[in-house]
Amino acid sequence: MNNLPYKLLIVEDDPSISKLLVQAFVNDGNQLFTAFSIKEARETLKKNRPDLLILDRMLPDGDGLELCSDIRKDPHYQSLPVLMLTCKAEINDKVLGLKLGADDYLPKPFDLAELKARVEALLRRTDELNIRRSIKRSIQ
Repeated sequence: MNNLPYKLLIVEDDPSISKLLVQAFVNDGNQLFTAFSIKEARETLKKNRPDLLILDRMLPDGDGLELCSDIRKDPHYQSLPVLMLTCKAEINDKVLGLKLGADDYLPKPFDLAELKARVEALLRRTDELNIRRSIKRSIQ
Protein backbone atom coordinates (compact mmCIF):
# COMPACT_ATOMS: atom_id res chain seq x y z
CA MET A 1 0.00 0.00 0.00
CA ASN A 2 1.37 3.37 -1.02
CA ASN A 3 0.17 6.18 1.22
CA LEU A 4 0.53 4.73 4.68
CA PRO A 5 -0.96 5.20 7.06
CA TYR A 6 -4.39 4.64 5.61
CA LYS A 7 -7.42 5.26 7.79
CA LEU A 8 -9.70 2.22 7.87
CA LEU A 9 -13.12 2.00 9.48
CA ILE A 10 -14.18 -1.50 10.53
CA VAL A 11 -17.90 -1.90 11.22
CA GLU A 12 -18.29 -5.32 12.82
CA ASP A 13 -20.42 -6.32 15.81
CA ASP A 14 -18.46 -9.51 16.62
CA PRO A 15 -15.69 -8.39 19.01
CA SER A 16 -13.38 -11.28 18.11
CA ILE A 17 -13.56 -10.55 14.37
CA SER A 18 -13.18 -6.83 14.98
CA LYS A 19 -10.08 -7.45 17.11
CA LEU A 20 -8.58 -9.77 14.48
CA LEU A 21 -9.10 -7.15 11.75
CA VAL A 22 -7.68 -4.34 13.85
CA GLN A 23 -4.56 -6.36 14.65
CA ALA A 24 -4.07 -7.38 11.02
CA PHE A 25 -4.28 -3.87 9.62
CA VAL A 26 -2.60 -1.97 12.48
CA ASN A 27 0.43 -4.21 12.03
CA ASP A 28 0.65 -2.80 8.48
CA GLY A 29 0.90 0.74 9.87
CA ASN A 30 -2.69 1.83 9.28
CA GLN A 31 -4.88 3.93 11.52
CA LEU A 32 -7.96 1.96 12.57
CA PHE A 33 -11.39 3.02 13.76
CA THR A 34 -14.05 0.57 14.87
CA ALA A 35 -17.80 0.71 15.15
CA PHE A 36 -20.17 -1.98 16.35
CA SER A 37 -23.39 -0.55 14.87
CA ILE A 38 -24.66 1.56 11.99
CA LYS A 39 -25.17 4.49 14.35
CA GLU A 40 -21.56 4.33 15.59
CA ALA A 41 -20.34 3.95 12.00
CA ARG A 42 -22.17 7.12 10.91
CA GLU A 43 -20.64 9.07 13.81
CA THR A 44 -17.16 7.73 13.08
CA LEU A 45 -17.49 8.53 9.37
CA LYS A 46 -18.25 12.16 10.18
CA LYS A 47 -15.35 12.53 12.62
CA ASN A 48 -12.57 10.63 10.88
CA ARG A 49 -13.03 10.52 7.07
CA PRO A 50 -11.62 7.00 6.51
CA ASP A 51 -9.93 5.88 3.31
CA LEU A 52 -11.80 2.55 3.29
CA LEU A 53 -14.76 0.95 5.02
CA ILE A 54 -14.96 -2.75 5.94
CA LEU A 55 -18.65 -3.31 6.62
CA ASP A 56 -20.60 -6.21 8.09
CA ARG A 57 -24.19 -6.65 6.94
CA MET A 58 -25.85 -8.04 10.04
CA LEU A 59 -25.51 -5.35 12.71
CA PRO A 60 -27.51 -4.84 15.91
CA ASP A 61 -29.33 -1.78 14.57
CA GLY A 62 -29.88 -2.85 10.97
CA ASP A 63 -28.45 -4.07 7.69
CA GLY A 64 -25.03 -2.73 6.68
CA LEU A 65 -26.36 -2.45 3.13
CA GLU A 66 -28.48 0.48 4.31
CA LEU A 67 -25.33 2.31 5.34
CA CYS A 68 -23.59 1.35 2.10
CA SER A 69 -26.50 2.68 0.05
CA ASP A 70 -26.58 5.93 2.05
CA ILE A 71 -22.84 6.42 1.56
CA ARG A 72 -23.24 6.16 -2.20
CA LYS A 73 -25.90 8.90 -2.12
CA ASP A 74 -23.72 11.29 -0.07
CA PRO A 75 -21.38 13.43 -2.21
CA HIS A 76 -18.79 13.49 0.61
CA TYR A 77 -18.46 9.71 0.65
CA GLN A 78 -19.41 8.56 -2.85
CA SER A 79 -15.87 7.50 -3.68
CA LEU A 80 -15.18 5.81 -0.32
CA PRO A 81 -14.29 2.18 -1.05
CA VAL A 82 -16.62 -0.24 0.74
CA LEU A 83 -15.80 -3.89 1.28
CA MET A 84 -18.69 -5.96 2.62
CA LEU A 85 -17.52 -8.71 4.98
CA THR A 86 -20.49 -10.84 5.97
CA CYS A 87 -22.01 -14.25 6.65
CA LYS A 88 -24.57 -13.62 3.91
CA ALA A 89 -22.83 -15.62 1.20
CA GLU A 90 -25.59 -16.50 -1.27
CA ILE A 91 -25.10 -15.18 -4.79
CA ASN A 92 -28.24 -13.03 -4.45
CA ASP A 93 -26.77 -11.38 -1.35
CA LYS A 94 -23.50 -10.66 -3.13
CA VAL A 95 -25.24 -9.21 -6.19
CA LEU A 96 -27.47 -7.03 -4.01
CA GLY A 97 -24.47 -5.75 -2.06
CA LEU A 98 -22.61 -4.83 -5.22
CA LYS A 99 -25.71 -3.21 -6.75
CA LEU A 100 -26.21 -1.09 -3.63
CA GLY A 101 -22.68 0.27 -3.81
CA ALA A 102 -20.19 -2.17 -2.29
CA ASP A 103 -16.91 -2.26 -4.19
CA ASP A 104 -16.18 -5.79 -3.05
CA TYR A 105 -17.99 -8.52 -1.13
CA LEU A 106 -16.23 -11.21 0.87
CA PRO A 107 -18.20 -13.89 2.73
CA LYS A 108 -17.31 -15.15 6.20
CA PRO A 109 -15.44 -17.21 7.07
CA PHE A 110 -12.67 -15.45 5.19
CA ASP A 111 -8.98 -15.93 4.63
CA LEU A 112 -7.06 -13.02 6.17
CA ALA A 113 -4.49 -12.96 3.35
CA GLU A 114 -7.28 -12.69 0.77
CA LEU A 115 -9.01 -9.92 2.72
CA LYS A 116 -5.77 -7.96 2.99
CA ALA A 117 -5.12 -8.38 -0.74
CA ARG A 118 -8.62 -7.13 -1.55
CA VAL A 119 -8.19 -4.11 0.75
CA GLU A 120 -4.84 -3.30 -0.84
CA ALA A 121 -6.37 -3.54 -4.32
CA LEU A 122 -9.22 -1.20 -3.38
CA LEU A 123 -6.83 1.33 -1.84
CA ARG A 124 -4.49 1.13 -4.82
CA ARG A 125 -7.36 1.83 -7.23
CA THR A 126 -8.57 4.70 -5.05
CA ASP A 127 -5.07 6.19 -4.97
CA GLU A 128 -4.82 5.95 -8.76
CA LEU A 129 -8.23 7.55 -9.20
CA ASN A 130 -7.31 10.39 -6.83
CA ILE A 131 -4.09 11.02 -8.76
CA ARG A 132 -6.01 11.17 -12.05
CA ARG A 133 -8.55 13.57 -10.55
CA SER A 134 -5.79 15.78 -9.20
CA ILE A 135 -4.03 15.90 -12.58
CA LYS A 136 -7.30 16.66 -14.33
CA ARG A 137 -8.04 19.55 -11.92
CA SER A 138 -4.55 20.96 -12.34
CA ILE A 139 -4.82 21.16 -16.14
CA GLN A 140 -8.29 22.69 -16.18
